[in-house]
Amino acid sequence: MNVHQNDAEHVIQALRLGTVPQRGLQLYSVGNEREYAVLQDELQTVVSGHSRLKAIRGGYGSGKTFITSRLAEDALSARFVVSRVSLNRDGYSLHRLESFYQGVMQQMRIKGTEGNALASILDRWMDAAEEYVIDVQGVPEQPVAGLKAAVRARMEVLLKDTVQERPSFAAALAGYYEAHLHMDHERKRQALGWLMADPHASTRPLRGVRGYIEGTDVFAYLQEFVRIIRQMGRPGLVIIVDELDEMRHLVRRDMRARAWASLRDLIDRLGSNVEGVYVVLAATPDVLRGPRSIEELPPLAQRLSEPTADSAHPNLRGAQLPLQPFTEAQLGDVLRRVRLLWERAVGEPSRLPQGFEDHLARGWTERLGARSPRIAIREFIAVLDRLHDYATYDPLTEYDFDLPAEVFTPEERGDVWLAPEDMF
Repeated sequence: MNVHQNDAEHVIQALRLGTVPQRGLQLYSVGNEREYAVLQDELQTVVSGHSRLKAIRGGYGSGKTFITSRLAEDALSARFVVSRVSLNRDGYSLHRLESFYQGVMQQMRIKGTEGNALASILDRWMDAAEEYVIDVQGVPEQPVAGLKAAVRARMEVLLKDTVQERPSFAAALAGYYEAHLHMDHERKRQALGWLMADPHASTRPLRGVRGYIEGTDVFAYLQEFVRIIRQMGRPGLVIIVDELDEMRHLVRRDMRARAWASLRDLIDRLGSNVEGVYVVLAATPDVLRGPRSIEELPPLAQRLSEPTADSAHPNLRGAQLPLQPFTEAQLGDVLRRVRLLWERAVGEPSRLPQGFEDHLARGWTERLGARSPRIAIREFIAVLDRLHDYATYDPLTEYDFDLPAEVFTPEERGDVWLAPEDMF
């Protein structure tokens, strides 16, 4: 296999832990190629200055996480800023827009950085403003006070009406730049925290900043950040909203109503009216249709409806992108690709008995159906590892499909979530 050993090791280690790798997903991708080509086409449309929305629909095991992770990898390579928000993790929720905004800001990534990339984005934007006033406007670097004033004026030009309409936002950016200029790391951290809607960020050292970011500010602030991103020459922002099903689990009806209304506003205000935004939702069919679904808010259901979604030839370029369940044959193909990656990572061929990939794929598909890929891949790598470490290990006679219940997720076990009675 023509792949760098470090990339192979990264993929194998992630799969060994039962997680999706952050890079190299195309190395073992099988299935959904037609669907993924549609996502690539839409990503290119966003590069040209448009915005798009796509709801990726599929049951557990259909590959939603994989296909959105692959999209994120390609978007990063295309110089997009990517933010993947998993709802209900760390308190992120659509029923409280400020927490959703916090998730978007905290999860921002750009290629070549580890962890949150907001500081890198702002540093580069402000460096570009500084270069402009020095190289184009002829402002000298000394005295610093003159440079600071010129850069702040340039930032106000770039922010347009935001300076008057949301002065705290502009003041927080100005405070961040001043702290950046004077290497005041604590003040810089506080400004960054306020911009990310951290309720623990102190506003005391930030002149002109009042209060905190609230739900009514969210879409305007996100729009400003997209503008900043595009001013840096980047094509835009990809927001992947994962675990949308968690909103169905909100017990109170009014909380779900707020979540669905927020999603409608996200579609209307970011997904269609802002240049350079790609909003991708990952959802099961239950989120899109049925009790406690988006049908509780008919205008939202209308925006995401796709009459052909359940037909033999669905419109893949509509609001929904349906994914088909993973098959036994596809799982066998994935395991063969994983074996090649494992061999590249280890640097030697495996002793795997011929046909074992199909044996394992058949066994786990019989037990878990379309829910089998994560467990089957993790178990397959464990077999390869044991073959490497024990000369006497024979998986054909020793491998046991009977695993303890705790290794499975509720979805893999097929647990059905039973909603408590609606509360007012």
